Amino acid sequence: MMSTRTVKLIDPSQNVLAVARVAAEGDHYAGTIDLTCTPPALKALFTEFEEIVDGQMFSFLDEIQERIGAVPIIAVFDNGDEDTISNLQVFPSAGDVSFKRAAIPAFSVRPA
Repeated sequence: MMSTRTVKLIDPSQNVLAVARVAAEGDHYAGTIDLTCTPPALKALFTEFEEIVDGQMFSFLDEIQERIGAVPIIAVFDNGDEDTISNLQVFPSAGDVSFKRAAIPAFSVRPA
């Protein structure tokens, strides 16, 4: 049995956007998500993504994934680890989520 972890998805202002229970599956995390506290505009993006996937309208997939990817979202794991995420996929009707940890550390400060 894979161990699941609680992850809070937050924005750069520390607002909680969603809470997920995920397990590591190879190079990504997958599990269930609670969108109770998700802002309506973000929830609408997730709904649009789900409709595009369900309707197999793959010509629209890149655009919606870019729009979701443009939202800065940080995963805060239950052990305190924080990481920006990529490839976020949320299916609101099923309550499913998957994402990858981004290669760049969250809030990395680069010298000028």
